[in-house]
Amino acid sequence: MIKNILVSIGDTDYERNAFDYAGQLAVLLGTHLSCVFFQDSSHGGSSEVAETILGRTEKECELYDFLDYHIEAVAGNPRQMICQKAHSADLVVIGLPEDIKTHGLKLIQNQIDDILAHITKPIIIVHEQCTLLRKILTVHHGDIYSDHVLTLSAEIAELTKSDLLGLALSDTPEEASEIRQQMDDYLKFYDVSSEFITALGFTVTNILENAEENDCDLIAISASHHGRLYEMVFQSTTQTVVKLANRAVLVTK
Repeated sequence: MIKNILVSIGDTDYERNAFDYAGQLAVLLGTHLSCVFFQDSSHGGSSEVAETILGRTEKECELYDFLDYHIEAVAGNPRQMICQKAHSADLVVIGLPEDIKTHGLKLIQNQIDDILAHITKPIIIVHEQCTLLRKILTVHHGDIYSDHVLTLSAEIAELTKSDLLGLALSDTPEEASEIRQQMDDYLKFYDVSSEFITALGFTVTNILENAEENDCDLIAISASHHGRLYEMVFQSTTQTVVKLANRAVLVTK
């Protein structure tokens, strides 16, 4: 059950979008919102920058009705500190700049890759164009990690009154149909409007195109479980979806 959402705040457009997304989601879910400014060397360690961001965030939090929140600054490497602070949260929200769609696909590890590799809590990655929830595309490809995705998606959909579209992926039509039925059976215990589709292959194209065609605002998917060396050389399906999506992406372990 989600009790505390951690959002990484800052002075960029994508960080402000992440805060807006997290603030609205916290109100809908009735959860606490932890707003943290991760202060690193790129901001010169300036206390003035931190004070400005914390002050602005305080004013913006006050605009929300019934929002329970706190705001703080944490010094250190954001890649490490986000994962560390996440231990006290049930859900993490961070923003990504749009240029991740090009620069992020180079064969190098960047911040989002490191965070996805090390974070243990569910995380929502918010792009600059994201809108709040109306419909969730929940991706399931027949493993226990996909079960975790379905559980969290169902909880969020129920509390936010969002629709849920289950995308069952497998290598054969028979297996995809079986996954679809399992999702349907599970969601009967939730007060959620749901429908289901199937497709062959756990591919970036299947996920992104179905999200686009079905007008889903959030893609829910499990984290990659390849080894670290593999992911340093190749982009996993999850990493690529995160970087190429033009909507928010929820990633669970």
